[in-house]
Amino acid sequence: MRSLFWVLAILGLAVALTMAAKYNAGYVLLVTPPYRAEFSLSFMTFLLLAAFVLVYGLLRLGISTLNIPGQVRAFREERRKEKARATMHEGVKEFAAGHYAKAEELAASALEQGEEPETNALIAARSADALKAFDRRDAYLAQVGKSCSDYPEASWVVE
Repeated sequence: MRSLFWVLAILGLAVALTMAAKYNAGYVLLVTPPYRAEFSLSFMTFLLLAAFVLVYGLLRLGISTLNIPGQVRAFREERRKEKARATMHEGVKEFAAGHYAKAEELAASALEQGEEPETNALIAARSADALKAFDRRDAYLAQVGKSCSDYPEASWVVE
């Protein structure tokens, strides 16, 4: 409904401008020897408005073009974060299902991608512990600067 009102307002403005231009007797005289140009005031107003719109559009296009590399960089970073987050969630699901080898692999992948390092290190460490790979367990915890004794409230992780 709002779009209909906008269309009607624009059409009404166009009719009003046409009627005003029809009865405008003014003119613009541009003289640059040896040339002389005479335009109606309505036509000159239209030319100036069109020139403004064209220059504005070109400036916006130029600015948008210069911003493309930053937008692409941000898009790729966001996509990388989403992929890492999905890998982490899949690792948590596999861990909860008891598939420790797959959970360790996914958590290690998410840890490498930088997604919640402590959480992924704990999941990978617990999965490695369940697989009796104590050296990998300690390596995962060392990646985030922790040891088994740093998690007394989560003692089930290393037992």
